[in-house]
Amino acid sequence: MMNHVPLDKAYRLLNTGAVILVCTRDSQGAANLAPLAWHCPLEMDPVTRVLMVCDLEHKTASNIRETGKYVIAIPHASQVDLVTKAGSISGYEVNKFDQLHIDAFESQLFGYPVPDGSLAYLECRLDTILEEHDIILGTVLNAAVCAEAFQDRLLAETPAGKTLHHLGEGKFMIPGDKLYDDHDHNRS
Repeated sequence: MMNHVPLDKAYRLLNTGAVILVCTRDSQGAANLAPLAWHCPLEMDPVTRVLMVCDLEHKTASNIRETGKYVIAIPHASQVDLVTKAGSISGYEVNKFDQLHIDAFESQLFGYPVPDGSLAYLECRLDTILEEHDIILGTVLNAAVCAEAFQDRLLAETPAGKTLHHLGEGKFMIPGDKLYDDHDHNRS
């Protein structure tokens, strides 16, 4: 079950720095998705804005240019095979959802496919593309998260909220369960 996340709190879905899956459609409606490791919240007030680094030659960037919208899905750590396989084939050559037999549900606003098992998704409108740096900037229009994986933030230290973090060279890590709370310690 997915719960709505207020737009000024949607950045909390991205704070962990986890790998994301960017779900898009082209102007003919064909779906695509691509894993990205380089992204971050850019602003949060009054709504969350997002920065992503994406090779602008890829099908994902082409689809975003064509339609002006995209969905950021946050995969669960158990979806590492999906992430690696989706990153190993080109959306120009195949429909990744069909090729990889990805079961999906539709995002609320855009009706874009989001892989089943994703922890959360953020539906974004394209703001601008900084061509010289392969940077895509967007504004979150809608966000939703699995109820058991969120409590005012993504619960990455719990089994329900485990995320994937790309280390390079095909290596990933999963966050542990130890939580450091700076409210429990004296400040200098």
